[in-house]
Amino acid sequence: MLHDPYHRVNRDETLPERWRTPIAVAVGCGLIGLVLRYLAREHATADAAEYITWYTFARDHGIAGLAKAFTNYTPFYSYLLLTAARFDWLGQPLSLVKTISAIFEFGCAIVVARMVWRVTGVPLRASLAFCAVWLAPTVLFNGAMWGQADSIWTFFALISVAMFMRDRNGVLPFAVACSVKAQGVFLGPFVLGMILRRKIHVAWLAAIPGAYAVLAIPVLIAGRSLVSVLGVYLDQAHTFHHLTMNAANLWVFAGGTPYAVGVAAGLVLAAASGLALSIFIAQSRRTGPEFILLVACVSLILMPYLLPKMHERYFYAFELASIALACLNLRYLPFAVIAQVDGVLSYLAFESGIVMGLLPAALCNTLLVFYLVLDLRHGERGFRFSRFAWLGFSASTAGLFSYLLFAGAGFNASLAYMLVAGLATAMTLLLVRETRCVSADGPDASR
Repeated sequence: MLHDPYHRVNRDETLPERWRTPIAVAVGCGLIGLVLRYLAREHATADAAEYITWYTFARDHGIAGLAKAFTNYTPFYSYLLLTAARFDWLGQPLSLVKTISAIFEFGCAIVVARMVWRVTGVPLRASLAFCAVWLAPTVLFNGAMWGQADSIWTFFALISVAMFMRDRNGVLPFAVACSVKAQGVFLGPFVLGMILRRKIHVAWLAAIPGAYAVLAIPVLIAGRSLVSVLGVYLDQAHTFHHLTMNAANLWVFAGGTPYAVGVAAGLVLAAASGLALSIFIAQSRRTGPEFILLVACVSLILMPYLLPKMHERYFYAFELASIALACLNLRYLPFAVIAQVDGVLSYLAFESGIVMGLLPAALCNTLLVFYLVLDLRHGERGFRFSRFAWLGFSASTAGLFSYLLFAGAGFNASLAYMLVAGLATAMTLLLVRETRCVSADGPDASR
């Protein structure tokens, strides 16, 4: 059983008393989240016109529209648009498209809260996990402001992780995640490792193409060509020809690499690292839900960190899974906070053209990858609230954001930028080091 030094339950408390505060917190944050989403309902990005075109086609053609590839997403998203179009009288097209994302964001928050509740049995922790996901800055950016659909595949990926944490077979929801968006494959090394670890029959891997085929049946019946259905991901791969699309990953440091060379090298590097992670999971003697969630987090950050052609929002699933991990063990709280900061820095590159935040974000993501991999090897536990490290991180990141917003869009590598970016990275390093190096002090050091 997971040892949790923070789990304190008064046996004399009645169940309603234990749940009163957590429910109030969850309801309050839930309402705040709804208000924020309502206020952002009309915020439009360059992609908004495309979403509105898709929605309008679905509304005007109904089920018959399934015969056409009216989106560049998989069939599953077309079904969601058709469903949303049935409520056309409720609001504007963009608002209804964003509602789809909001529903799955709420689902992600519920899944994370259930993860935390099943492991800790602490209602307040589960409530705070729900609130942290529902109100996470990157979640609000992704869905409420941009209307992106990353919450959909992440919802199924989190269900997969939650099932494996309960010693159940989570391959099927993983297959659905891959059928929704190709980014579901980020969880692939974790799932393969769990299949080998649990000695699950390899025939379960057939569920991945099987789920895609089943979900494609309605569009095939409607008359859409098989070539069109099967070519969705290939067409998406050819949409952009850049090694990074504002993703704070390895390729920020290798921007001068020829495109073809970078793509080939990135695919090989990610495949080799993913296979190594799968083998490690299969052979590791560590057990327990915290370890399962930890290796899932490593898979979800390692793949978008190493792969080329990644967008800024492809760390979405890691950002949410890291919140769950932090709620299980407070030692991982800095990882969840840093992930949000790095995510927002990346989002600003597309939202406001502020690209100077990508370099410090990529440096900090590098630190996260490094220390999460170290945790897999050493399995340290414990937590201490390092006030100086948190203060330094807060001040330096606030200074970095202030500088970026003041400097505005474009490339401005001034001395002031080098100072605040370097300081923010150094404080990130200090923070993750201070909150993980307490095992030698013994369990009494945790507080």
